[in-house]
Amino acid sequence: METALFGRELYEGGDDLAARLRADMDRISELRRQWSPDLADRLHDPRSPVGRYDAPSRGVVLAENSAAARPGRVAAALDLATDAPARLKLGSPHEPVLTVFDEFFPVPSTDFWRGAAEQLYGFAWCVADQTLLCPQCVHGSAATCVYGAWFDYHHFTADLPEIAGAGCRAMADYIDHVHRDHAPDSRERAVMDAWLACLQALYLDVLHQKAARIAVGDDKQRSIRYRTVNSAGRALALLTSLERPSGEFTEQLVEATAFVGMAMHDACDRRHDNAAHESHNFFTLLSVHNQAESLPAVQRFCVDLWAWAIDHDQLWPVLFAGRILIWNVYVTRYRTALLLDHLAPPSDAAPAYEPYADAVLNRMNPAPRAARPHDYSIRATCRDKGAHDRLLDECLEHFARCAGCAGYERAGWQERTDHLDRGYARKAAGDMACVDRMAVHTVLTQLERVWWAADPTARYKGPTGQWDPYLV
Repeated sequence: METALFGRELYEGGDDLAARLRADMDRISELRRQWSPDLADRLHDPRSPVGRYDAPSRGVVLAENSAAARPGRVAAALDLATDAPARLKLGSPHEPVLTVFDEFFPVPSTDFWRGAAEQLYGFAWCVADQTLLCPQCVHGSAATCVYGAWFDYHHFTADLPEIAGAGCRAMADYIDHVHRDHAPDSRERAVMDAWLACLQALYLDVLHQKAARIAVGDDKQRSIRYRTVNSAGRALALLTSLERPSGEFTEQLVEATAFVGMAMHDACDRRHDNAAHESHNFFTLLSVHNQAESLPAVQRFCVDLWAWAIDHDQLWPVLFAGRILIWNVYVTRYRTALLLDHLAPPSDAAPAYEPYADAVLNRMNPAPRAARPHDYSIRATCRDKGAHDRLLDECLEHFARCAGCAGYERAGWQERTDHLDRGYARKAAGDMACVDRMAVHTVLTQLERVWWAADPTARYKGPTGQWDPYLV
């Protein structure tokens, strides 16, 4: 079954690539009707170039979606929280990301298009430092998120068809730009390659009907790697790493950074994912595989990586996680700020779990084991506590002199969205200082309620209502 996304000519470009990508959009409904366990095998051309430049991406999508990869474990015995504020459709009162989005996709300043800009284009743009990276690659990454919306948000695309043609042309232009302007062994090509693997995964994800229960495949490591691909965690981690072209760069560090960054997203998303029977959330995926709550193991992994990064003067893993988290708080549709402001603490009676019990996470972790595994303080885990304190002092000094950020460290989560709005406005003007200081400060000092959000024994006490699980 011939498609552009899974075909052998994807990277050859050509004048008709945008039209072929548009045809892939148009056949989603038909493919959903004829879904069968071997659909991925039938769609995927073995000569597909995806994975050519980012070798770890090669084969991951097909391996997790092939007929042989059937769900092997279910979550029937686990306590999984679903109490959370109701999700909203696309819409937003925020303007900064629309300003950038409108340069490439001219649209009116309406609630819907502000939300589309914020959640789709903004997923990559809010995380990438366009002042340090290739501007065309930043735009190409953000345009990939817009193109992927037809898969990821297939059930409520609303007015998005108005920019379908422009989205397909932007994708074709991004592929052409990378091949024309970046060397075959460049990390920019690996980033583009990882984005295409992400699109393949999203395309296959939407072809499945919504599940009636949470179930995961039988290979935990493959499932983790698939999540880093289909969430774009891998593509965004690679992109962020380009901000620091010197220093340590290994596949283990990229994989760990992708995991930790998307763990921030998944911590805030977990309750909605559980309600929609989504198995790809890192916390739920690991809990089902281990048949025990995964929060201590994920929290330990995150803290270890951040402390290691600070000790080694490798700030990009911290920046990536912090930028993903504050974007998640900012997005109007997610209502994460409302969730975090209305959480009651976890139960003291919850069973204690061994933080290093997960062998797969232990192999992924580039940091040494913490001397006190149950102490989840980043500062306590750092060997160079002075480096940690200098980072924190830089954030507080910035807040003290910046009118837009003033009071961020004392604000509630819903109040912080106004600070973030001003920070993204400065980012649109070419200054990442506010975004980065808020991102780093949030990781270093503001994670307690983020962990609560992932904890099934914590309770949401705020306003809620009926919501459609397709809005997850």
